[in-house]
Amino acid sequence: MNEVPETPKEQEYVPDPVKEKQAKAVHFTVSIIRLLGLALLMLGIAIAMDRLPPTPPFAGYVLIALGLLQVLFIPIWIIRQYVKARVAEEEIAKRDGSKNDE
Repeated sequence: MNEVPETPKEQEYVPDPVKEKQAKAVHFTVSIIRLLGLALLMLGIAIAMDRLPPTPPFAGYVLIALGLLQVLFIPIWIIRQYVKARVAEEEIAKRDGSKNDE
């Protein structure tokens, strides 16, 4: 007579192939941007240290700044834009779903 209350079954996660493809594309893009930023940074350091003689050191400092920007800030901005778009899509889907229920 000891009845065990049934626990609600959790829904199984089913990945959406389109969203996974988008996420993989964003990840690939961010990785490439970081690698290219690192290359810019290394080139800028080489120029600033006067390892490439015909180029003025000021150009190296500019490349260092651009490389740091590309490595540190641009990937974060891209990811935030992607997340904002996903949240907006989910909100629109919820709103459309609630309209269909009426």
